[in-house]
Amino acid sequence: MGFWGRRRCCSQASRGGGPGILPGHPVSACAWWPHEAQRNKIHHRVANRREDALHQMTTRLACEYGTIVVEDLGVAGMGRNRRLSRRVADAAFGEIRRRLTYKTRRRGTRLVVADRWYPSSKTCSRCGAVKTKLPLSMRVFECDNCGLVLGRDANAGHNLVALAARTTGTAAAGDLDLATAKSKPRGADRKARVTRRRRKDGTGRAGGAVPSPRAGKETGDRQQDTGAQLALR
Repeated sequence: MGFWGRRRCCSQASRGGGPGILPGHPVSACAWWPHEAQRNKIHHRVANRREDALHQMTTRLACEYGTIVVEDLGVAGMGRNRRLSRRVADAAFGEIRRRLTYKTRRRGTRLVVADRWYPSSKTCSRCGAVKTKLPLSMRVFECDNCGLVLGRDANAGHNLVALAARTTGTAAAGDLDLATAKSKPRGADRKARVTRRRRKDGTGRAGGAVPSPRAGKETGDRQQDTGAQLALR
C-alpha cells in the first residue's frame, strides 16, 4: 500500500469517531473498527520494516568495515527546527548509534565517536582551514584559503576519515586490518577440536556396546544346551 492508500485508511478511521456510539452520531462502532484495525496493521508493518532496515544496515556496516565513525549530534536541538523535526525523528540517529556500539564490540571492530563540537563540516579537508560560519542551506563547501570546492557532506566525510586515522593510528579508516584478516598457515588460527574421553568397555555406549538382557539370556541358554549335549555323550 502506497502513501495515499495509508493516508486514505487513516482518514477513514478518523472519520469513524471512536468505538463508542454517541447519541445522534451517524457513524456506529461497526463502521469504525474495520478501518481502525487496518490502520493498526499498516503502522505495525511500517514499524517492522523500519526495524529490519536498521538491523540490516548496522549489521552490514559492522561486518564489512573495521573502523566506523559517527558524530555525536545534538538531536534535541535539531528537533526544535520545525522544518527538520519530523525527518530527524524518523532517522533514528540514537538507535543507529546504539546498535553500532554493541555490534562493533561483538565483532571486535572499532567505533569512533566524533565530539559534538568537532567542526567536520566547517573544516577544509585539504588545508585544514576552519570557517567561522557555515549555514545549513549551503550544501557546497568553498574554502577561502586553498580554493577547494567540494560537497558539504563529502568534505565532512574526509574530515571524519582523518579523525579516525589520528585516533586509531591506521592509514585508512574503514578498512579491516590485514593482520587480523590474514589466515595463519596450516590452519593455526583455528581452534583445536576437543575430544571427549572414551569410557571403559561395558560402562556405556561411548566405550563399547552394552549387551541387552535378551542377548545375555540367549547366551546362557546356549551354554546350558552345550553342557547338556556333552553330558549325554
